[in-house]
This record gives sequence, C-alpha cells and structure tokens, in this order.
Amino acid sequence: MKKSMLAMSVAAAIGGLGFAGSALAIQSTSLTYATATNLAVNPGGIGHQLLFPYFSTQGDNATLINVVNTDTVGKVVKFRFRGAGNSDDLFDFQVLMSPGDVWTAAVTKDATTGASKLTTSDKTCTLGLGTGAFATVRTDPKKDAGETLEGYLEVLNMADIITDSALYKTIKHSAGVATCSLTVLDTALGTDIADENAAAARGLTTPTTGLVGDWILLNQANTAAWSGSATALEARDNNGVPAGGRIVFWPQKFGTPVFSGGTTLANVTADPLFNQPSASAPYVAYQLYDLPDLSTPYVTGLSTAAEQADQNTLAIAVQSVTNEFVTFDGIAAVTDWLFSQPTRRYHVAVNYNGGSSSAGALVFRDGGTGTAFYNTTNTSLLASQRQACLNNTSAPHRDSLFDREETTPGLADNPFVPSPNTPEAAQVVYLCGEANVYSINAGGVTDPSALGAKVARGDITFAYADGWGTWGMGNGSLGIPVLGSAFLRASNGPVNYGFAFPHKTVAGSAP
Repeated sequence: MKKSMLAMSVAAAIGGLGFAGSALAIQSTSLTYATATNLAVNPGGIGHQLLFPYFSTQGDNATLINVVNTDTVGKVVKFRFRGAGNSDDLFDFQVLMSPGDVWTAAVTKDATTGASKLTTSDKTCTLGLGTGAFATVRTDPKKDAGETLEGYLEVLNMADIITDSALYKTIKHSAGVATCSLTVLDTALGTDIADENAAAARGLTTPTTGLVGDWILLNQANTAAWSGSATALEARDNNGVPAGGRIVFWPQKFGTPVFSGGTTLANVTADPLFNQPSASAPYVAYQLYDLPDLSTPYVTGLSTAAEQADQNTLAIAVQSVTNEFVTFDGIAAVTDWLFSQPTRRYHVAVNYNGGSSSAGALVFRDGGTGTAFYNTTNTSLLASQRQACLNNTSAPHRDSLFDREETTPGLADNPFVPSPNTPEAAQVVYLCGEANVYSINAGGVTDPSALGAKVARGDITFAYADGWGTWGMGNGSLGIPVLGSAFLRASNGPVNYGFAFPHKTVAGSAP
C-alpha cells in the first residue's frame, strides 16, 4: 500500500487500543539472552533504536515522521515524544510493525487545545495511540500547552515478533491492512513478561536491528521545509556485528511495575525523577508505560540503567560542533542551530516542586554532584525558565569563527598583538533546555528565525552575516551528547527555500 509522508490531510489518528488495567506478571532482568555487548551509532542509519533530534509545531510548523522496518521479522516498537525544555514525557505509545512495514504520522498543533497532536491514517496496529493529543501531565505546571510544541522523539525496538505466532498473524498486513485483534493483542502484550519462555509463549523474541527513520519539518506559511534522518543506535557484539538485544517489553498501560529476582527500579531506568528521593516515593510517580526508555539495559554485561545511559551518551557525545550560517538580508536569510541532547534526562532532571517555589531544583542521577557528563560544574538551573542549562560551552569566537572569505575577528584589522597580552577568551554561552535552538544574528529571542522556536531559544550575534564557526561543547575530551543541524531559510522573490546542514563534529572519547 502506498503511503505518503507529505499527506498533510492525514485522517484522524486510528483508535488506540490502550488497554485498561495493570500488569499481573512480573518483569525481571532475567531477560538476558542478548548477544550484543554495546550500542553504537550506525552511520548507515539502520539500528535497534532511533533518535529524532527535533520536532516542532510552533507557529505554522508541522513535523512528519517516517519509520521503516527493513527487517524480515515483525517488531514491537516504543515511540516516546519528549519536551524541548527538560525532556518531560509528552506522548508515548507502541507500534507493532510487520516485516517491511512503513509507519507514517504527522505532528501538528491542535487549534482548540493549543497543544501538539499526532495524527495518522496508517493501518499498522498501535497500542495506546488514542486521540493523539500530547499531554501536560509531566510538564512544568507553571507553564501551558506551549511546552508540548517542541521536543524530540525516541524510538526503541522492544522485541521481535516470532513468525507464525498468533501475535504475528494479527499484526501482519493482508491486502494492506492488519487484523489487530484486540483479544490477541491483550493476550500477548497486556501483561508483563517474566522470562524468555514466557516471552516466546506470547510470540516475542530477542530484538534485532532494522529500524530506519526520517523526518520532515514543514512550514506551510513560509513554504519552507527541512528534512533529515534519525540517528540510529545499533546493538552489536564484540566484533562490531549487529546482534540481538535484550527483550525490554512493558505493557502500554497504567500500573506500577513489579520487579523480582533482586531487580530494582535503578536496574531498568536511570531517570532521576523516578529514582529519587526513593523508588517507593519518587519525585514523579512512574507507570508501566514509562518503560523501557533509552537507559534500560539493552545489551549484556550491564547491570544498571546508569551504565546503559552512559554507554548511549558516550556513543553520541561530541567535543565540538561545526556548521555554517547565512543571514544576508539581500535574500532574507535566517539561520538557527539546533543542539539536541537526547540522553541528558538520564543524568539530570528538574524537579518542579523542589527548591524554592519559583525555581524548582536540579536533580542529578547520583543524588549528589552529578555524573561525568552533567554535574554541578557544567550544569546549572535557569530559575526564570526552570530549565537545566549546560553552562560551559564556548560559542565561535576569535579562533573558531570565519566569514566566507576566511577572515576571522582576530585578523579583520591587524593580525599583530601587543605584548604582554592574553588570548581573546571564548564567549561562554549557556545551552538551556534539552532541545536548544540558537538563532544567529536574529537580534533577540523574540525576533523571527528559521524555526520560530520558543521553548528553549537562544540568540547570538556573530561578527559576520555569513560564514561558519565551531562551537565548543566543553567537558574536556569526554564531550557532551549533542545531535542537530543548522536550519537555514532564504528567499528568492516570492519563493522560500529551506536547507538543513547536519552538524560536523569532533567525537568525545571514553574516560
């Protein structure tokens, strides 16, 4: 069946199956039949997990999502949209993809509620999709539905589906449509799974690679569009060959997870707000549908979620970001740089009810000074916005900013300096929020820009209208986990154009 990503008139989201009730069985880390030993970025774009760095429904923006199962087996896939401010959960559900399946959806702004919503006319079986409205249950209570208008998306293959199982037969498309029997789906996926034998009885087995994702950010008013591919994390063995991961399935339901065999919450999620001040009295009450996340141990040799979070973070950590900018008025050019940090939530979060009533409080994963990536040295709280900030990045300056003719601010007039002197200091700029958008030469955070970002927006003025620069992420050789692109918009008379240039980076290194 032909499916169009650009069909903005997608039908209302299919009725989600979102079963009621809580799990009866138990989830244990005995699910360890994985043969993979690490998760690594696959530059070819195919993997077990996908990271979409940004979505936006601000103004006239809409975001189109496309995920393909390139494998020959079916997959139970978790989708979770998180907010640009502090990675708060906005909307999550499960999609049951048959072999070769393509799942498409559009994220737009609801004219009535002012929140983002997801719509799809896809025939793939989906659990928990419901009406598709993004929720503010987990976002900052002092802010409105605008917190749902920007963020990022994480996609995880929780398990493969055994061919010829009852589950497979109901999710497999026939003449372009899957049966999606409620009875079969609830029997297979309605309760927790205790071990591999129980998983096999339900039709589930070790998750393999094969997911591919693409996105389009479309502004219909400006007739501009940007596109890109999701970053793929692939589970591999010690030889670098794609391998099977752990089964990390939990039902898409309300209910508190029950653990066994010595397993604790810290074994399955590193989210600081779930684990502190204690698992029995967390800052945020967790549910079955909160699992798995990007910190849930997916490969062998790991016993805690913190270890998986660090492995994933190091896989995408960078020491610096290099990109271009164009802001020449003659073509009405504007440029935004996106700094998305999709694993930051597993190191530091904001407790909106902590600290002073106006500011909230930072909560680090270890309950103390922080981790190797985010800590009290490089992370602070922007009290006015109640957002966590990376506070030691260095914006392009004398030695790392150039115009189109290779001129730098240090060489613009005279390359010689008096002695004694000190080098020009880098301009330290805070990156506040998780999916931070920095406008170049826009004049201020309320002035027009390419993406029209508002949730986590910054602005910086460079010495030139056009050129390129390198933005240091700080944190020494370890770096910071950053994904993103430069988003440019320009006009040729009445016609607008959009360009997205992925960041060029220097990778971080293991401590």
